[in-house]
Amino acid sequence: MLQQAQTGPAQTNLAQPAQIATAKAHRDNSLDIAKGLGILLVVLGHCLDGLIASGFFPATLLWPTLAVYAIYLFHMPLFFVISGFLASGKHRPASTTIARLLPTIVYPYFLWSLVEGLVLVYLSKFTTSKVHLSSLYTILWIPIIPFWFLYALFLCHLGYLGLRKLARWAQLAIAAAFFAASYWWMNALATAQLNIVFETTRGFLYYILGALAGSLIPRFGRKTAVAATAVFALAAILFWRAHLPYDIGAFWALPIGIAGIVATLAFSRLLASRGGWLADTFAFWGRYSMSIYVLHIFFTAAVRIALKRLAPQPGAVPTIAATLAEIAAATALGVLLPLAINWIVSRARLDKWFGLQHMEPSAG
Repeated sequence: MLQQAQTGPAQTNLAQPAQIATAKAHRDNSLDIAKGLGILLVVLGHCLDGLIASGFFPATLLWPTLAVYAIYLFHMPLFFVISGFLASGKHRPASTTIARLLPTIVYPYFLWSLVEGLVLVYLSKFTTSKVHLSSLYTILWIPIIPFWFLYALFLCHLGYLGLRKLARWAQLAIAAAFFAASYWWMNALATAQLNIVFETTRGFLYYILGALAGSLIPRFGRKTAVAATAVFALAAILFWRAHLPYDIGAFWALPIGIAGIVATLAFSRLLASRGGWLADTFAFWGRYSMSIYVLHIFFTAAVRIALKRLAPQPGAVPTIAATLAEIAAATALGVLLPLAINWIVSRARLDKWFGLQHMEPSAG
């Protein structure tokens, strides 16, 4: 979903093949792995959330709700933190940065929002939810789920361009002030259908935290991973038991979200240091996380409809093995099918038209 920043001078056409091979061999894949873990959680979270809403699980089954709650506490903030971290290492002129954002964020946002909007218009013929073609212009200020992230990320990039020359404390203070103001006026924003304002300011605070954490993230190791995971798990369970699952954007949720992000980044560094097929798989998913993000919603929704037909009759309790197998299948399709489409359009050299990342022939 995000392009990794270069850690040294840009390679030129004059670079020797051996030098390029050495640079690739020493590439730090930990951020790609973190994005891969993050996009897996995005797909899994949407899959579970949809199955819960559709009544797939018995009402007495609590773990799906807890799982969704824990995932939503930090999975999207993780991508804002990584975006801020990568942006802090780049020193391009504002005009160059904006020119790069138009084809990589703005165009995919409008393209896939319109595609999903048209799908919703068509499906409204068969459901009680009525979506009219004339209402699609509202994507200018009311993003269609899940494309709100692209909308908010673009604004975060613009905001950072305006703050990046300020002192670190000033950047953090301004980001926190915007978040506090939007949180204070959250009800008014919701009434005006401007939830994107709150989501953007919340994301921007995480974005700035990532930009300011450049010297800390490379130090994350095993102890950090274990400690952060323990803190996150304990706090998430306690607050979930306190019946606060619908306030994950509150101030009190920030430390829990940060703990989850730190744990993910730390474990990603451990995986990167060990290498192997698991690290390579997550890194591959991370490199093409944008493609998975914009496409997965179509497949998870279709699989959810199919699984709904397989749901047990009222009073019946599905076996744990069957339930987990169905969730795993839905999540796997939500990841693998977008990658397959990305590969096909890349082979046809249509990736730019689809707003997807170009997949190299040797990828995967």
